[in-house]
Amino acid sequence: GGGGGGGGGDSMDPDKVTKIFVGGIPPGVSSADMRAYFEPFGPVTDAAVMIDQATQRSRGFGFVTFGNPDPVRQVMKRADHALQGKTVEIKRAFPRGEGGRDEKGGRDKG
Repeated sequence: GGGGGGGGGDSMDPDKVTKIFVGGIPPGVSSADMRAYFEPFGPVTDAAVMIDQATQRSRGFGFVTFGNPDPVRQVMKRADHALQGKTVEIKRAFPRGEGGRDEKGGRDKG
């Protein structure tokens, strides 16, 4: 079993996150479809499927923002979320600049 994450000073508390990342979205799913799916969990303030500007097609992932952290906890309790019959991957979306750095500049040699 993998180890736990270390503590992180002022990093964002997962229990205060109101935004989720949704990956593996089928091409036909719109932002409105995502909003409709997640609204039963709690008030959705924003739902967006990311669109490739060059092709105007779905990039297969998006973000949903709730009005408070409770719906995020409800969503994360389940692992069987599906949009249009396809299982999607859901993660908490930490705001940029909080919750740790990008994994660049990796390990020292030695």
